[in-house]
Order: sequence, then C-alpha cells, then structure tokens
Amino acid sequence: MRFETPMQNRETPRHFWPERWWALVDFRIGIIPLPVYVLLVFIVIVLVRTEEVKSDAPTMIAVLVLGGFTCAELGARLPLLRSIGAAAMFATFIPSALVYYHLTPGGIESAIADFTKSTNFLYIFIASIIVGSILSMDRDVLIKGFLKIFVPLAVACISQVLHERRSTGSDCQASNWPVSRTRRLRLLPLVLMGCVSYIACK
Repeated sequence: MRFETPMQNRETPRHFWPERWWALVDFRIGIIPLPVYVLLVFIVIVLVRTEEVKSDAPTMIAVLVLGGFTCAELGARLPLLRSIGAAAMFATFIPSALVYYHLTPGGIESAIADFTKSTNFLYIFIASIIVGSILSMDRDVLIKGFLKIFVPLAVACISQVLHERRSTGSDCQASNWPVSRTRRLRLLPLVLMGCVSYIACK
C-alpha cells in the first residue's frame, strides 16, 4: 500500500496571475468580460461626472453596450421571467423607462439621440439582428424559405427605389442618377438577403 505524505495531499495554491485573472475574464456580463465591464463602468462614470459624454462612435458604443448588457443580465438572472425572454425585455424597456422618467445621467440621452440620427446606427443594428436571426435557422429551412421570399422582396425594393425616383421628378439618365443615402438604404434588405443566400448555399 502506498501512503501519501501531508505535503503530497496539499493542493497547490492558486495565484492571482494567471489562474484567478483568467477566471475573472471567463466571468461575463452578457458578452463582456468582467474586467472590461468594470473598466467601462469607470470610464462612463468619469465621462458623466465631467460632462464629457460625446456623441462620437467609440463613446456611444461603450455606453450602449454597457447599458444594454447590464439590463439583459438582470433579466437573465430572474428565476421565472428569464424563461420567457426577460433579458430582451429588460434591455428594451428599462432604458425606455429611464428616459421617460428622466432618470438618465445628464448628457447621455442627448448624446445617444445625436449619435443615432447622425450615423444611422439603428439601420445597422436592425440589419444585424435580422441577419443573425436568419443565419441561426436550420440550413435546409433557410434555403427553402429564402427561395419563396427573395423574389417578392427584390421586386418590392426595386419598386420602391423606382417610385422615389419618379416622385422626385428627376429626368437624368439611370447611369448618371445620384443615389441618395435614403435610396441606398432601401436596397439594403436586398443586399443582405443576397449575402445570406450566398452563405447558406455554400
């Protein structure tokens, strides 16, 4: 029989670096590692206290990511409501309630409004949600469903662009027709569906 000495039974102590550090990194708020989350909270608090919340893309992405995933994490940890989509509901309605009751810190509300208006961020956000939802479907179901909706979608997008072109009274030729930002956005669903079909059929 083999006997182990107390020294052999003693577990090797875990040091903060790197074992405990990577354990902290693996703990996430939404998709944000805990150290990054704490850093974002600190940065946003400093910006709010100094009234330096700007509507530039890096600042607004940090604010939106921090607020959205914090609300979603609260909903995801509720025992019963998390089974019926509390994470998505909290991420949607808690920010709306904070704005409605004027509970948002100074400068954040106007900065977010300016950011969404000047960058068309909502178009990218909505398109990302739609494409992500479509690509999460079963491949066979995706291909069959896509073939049914692609033609009506393409016809609708092209018809909308042609209708807007006629309504402006432009007589220029199609080759010289300046496509505005709004008209380009009308073609966005068609482009996205083309990308999805290419990925799904590979």
